[in-house]
Amino acid sequence: MAAAHADGAPLQPAEAKRLARRLARSERSTRLSALLLVAPLLLFLLMVFIGPLLMMLSRGVRDAEVAQALPATVLALRDWRHEEPVPDAAFRALADDLSKAHMPAAVAEAAARLNYALPGLRSMLMGARARMRNLPADPRAFFVGLSSRWDDKATWSAIRQASGPLTDFYLLSALDLKRSPAGSIEAVPAGESAFVPAILRTFGISFGVTALAILLGFPFAYLMATTGKRMASVMMLVLLLPFWTAVMVRVLAWSMLLGREGIVNDGLRSLGLLSQPLDLLYNRTAVLVSLVHIFIPYMVLPLYSVMKTIPASQMRAAASLGAPPAMAFRRIFLPQIVPGLAAGSLLVFIHSLGVFVVPAVLGGPREQGLPVLVVNYVTKAPNWGLAAALSMVLLVSVYLLYWLFVKLTKTVTPSVSAR
Repeated sequence: MAAAHADGAPLQPAEAKRLARRLARSERSTRLSALLLVAPLLLFLLMVFIGPLLMMLSRGVRDAEVAQALPATVLALRDWRHEEPVPDAAFRALADDLSKAHMPAAVAEAAARLNYALPGLRSMLMGARARMRNLPADPRAFFVGLSSRWDDKATWSAIRQASGPLTDFYLLSALDLKRSPAGSIEAVPAGESAFVPAILRTFGISFGVTALAILLGFPFAYLMATTGKRMASVMMLVLLLPFWTAVMVRVLAWSMLLGREGIVNDGLRSLGLLSQPLDLLYNRTAVLVSLVHIFIPYMVLPLYSVMKTIPASQMRAAASLGAPPAMAFRRIFLPQIVPGLAAGSLLVFIHSLGVFVVPAVLGGPREQGLPVLVVNYVTKAPNWGLAAALSMVLLVSVYLLYWLFVKLTKTVTPSVSAR
């Protein structure tokens, strides 16, 4: 319909253009006002969450230590290839860098970074610096005299690959990969593989917790949604009790319950069901039991909120029309609770991925996942680059799984409804 005046007279083209411009300005003003309203919140998130997160993750691809401490060496190795002999200029540049180094801390950081790539290189570099009083006349003979490994191309390849400013060293290490001295990507030896098993273990625990939460939470939510108000209130109280105690307290309580001298083993032995106590602690069982206890409300509450909106008359109508209970559940009830089931599964899965306390206390050394490794590389054996790379692997994996989960949910929902 064409625009018109209040009296019904049609607008002239010039008037219509002016009106369109005024409407466009009004819309821009509205959007700008909305942006200004949320700007403080966006700025706060940028300063306290997004900014620090990006700074932390960037350490997984930054490689500046060697270039800062050994600039001449990095420059001398820029055009060198592994198949070529190590040039004398590289030995001279390294001797010059070490003799002129005025910041021992910078050399120590570079040595620590090189030691990640080639164990033993830290002591070689720091030893060479300690023994270098003046610039040697023959740098190659000086270094080779200290250690024959200075004549090995692998040593210089490690220095060249750590020249920065960006690196894939930490990300490859997080996936149990490495670069050979020639520069090709290869898997670490089978006995040295540590991070891929931890990744698989972390996701295996999360999938197990999610499956158990569905298995236990679904009937609980259904009963709570279909029972009377008083019983539903009692069940809600029981469900929310874990939120009233700290996670560490709950974990310690489970350690007392599941220990060899704990309440569970003592109860089973007093009933004559056991002659020897079961090993219920420091294994996958203890981790799954504790995590399900902690996160099952995240499954029940979304399911309950969806189930509560489904009228009971729908199932009775289906039964009156001759539909068996299983068919009525599959074709009427299930399609309506898929969003709640998806939300609960996603909440439980993502929360389980990032748990540190439960595997560290109840899991034992064989059940340590990525969060435990990240904390260890930040506190016990500081390696911020590897900690950031492991965090990046976990973060990207979560987002990929979230994207896949959303895709599958959109695919499954209409197909279930169609049945």
